[in-house]
Amino acid sequence: MSLKKKRYDLNQCALYKCRGKGRLAYLLHMNKEEFDNLEKLIEYYSFTTDKNDGDKRLITAPRNNLKKIQKRILKLITFVKRPEWLISGERGKNYIDNGKFHQQSHYLLTMDIKKFYENCKREFVYRFFRYTMCMSGDIAEILTNIVTLEQKIPTGCPTSQLIAYYAYQEMFENIKKIANKYNCVFTLYVDDMTFSSKRPFNPDKLRNEIDIELRKYGHRPKYSKVQYYSRNSNKLVTGVVISKDHNLLVANKLQKKIYDNAMKLKKVNGNKKEAKIAYQLESDLRSLKGQLQAARNVKKGIFPEINRLVENSMINLSK
Repeated sequence: MSLKKKRYDLNQCALYKCRGKGRLAYLLHMNKEEFDNLEKLIEYYSFTTDKNDGDKRLITAPRNNLKKIQKRILKLITFVKRPEWLISGERGKNYIDNGKFHQQSHYLLTMDIKKFYENCKREFVYRFFRYTMCMSGDIAEILTNIVTLEQKIPTGCPTSQLIAYYAYQEMFENIKKIANKYNCVFTLYVDDMTFSSKRPFNPDKLRNEIDIELRKYGHRPKYSKVQYYSRNSNKLVTGVVISKDHNLLVANKLQKKIYDNAMKLKKVNGNKKEAKIAYQLESDLRSLKGQLQAARNVKKGIFPEINRLVENSMINLSK
């Protein structure tokens, strides 16, 4: 059994005080020719995914050569110590852990940051490398070019979650202080902020203070997704529901999606004359399997019949 890797202070990171191109190339596992032609490796492609509200989300992702470099940068900063309230970008943690953080609270406020990555500006990323990491200007510039695109942080990079946090670390630390003032537990999951307490607090005043703090840094809340939950209500936190008696439940939206997709799959499997359709739905099947796993992470053993249907369908596809 492997031991948990020890965390270290920021000033112990290999990238800290990196001031030479040769040193940076070494840390990024690049030879001189690759490093000298780094600009040619900075390539992206875009695609869309479905959002829970029915809209489309544009994802801008790095091509393989750039992704490899970004993964190396991520590895170098992954084990830097960070606050326990930062859930995103943390190995071994997911949205369910975010819900667990607030499981024993009675009152809860959720806030999203509007178009977060789009408004994570290149300047703040450069400041992180230049001043927080104490790099020389040219090295900070190179690293900023690697993890940003068109003056902002792209949505689909392996580095995006952690770099966005570090670029706006001061803002988030200030938000944590505001939460403390209201005796609230605070967690951050990418652009989802959750505040909760066992005791009543004034959600309007808290929301307004957070709004003011965000705007100081060029961000603002997405007010259509600001939600306050009282003591006697079920609470939706980043895709998981906390019941009023403090149990974790699978969100109704996810349950409906699983059921609808299962019925679609069952219809295809039952149509022997059109068996080839099943192969066309392979991506849908894998998506359903992922949705099932997400639900079972919250509630073990949920949807046993649908799970059997998926497993049998996967076997049939492999034949």
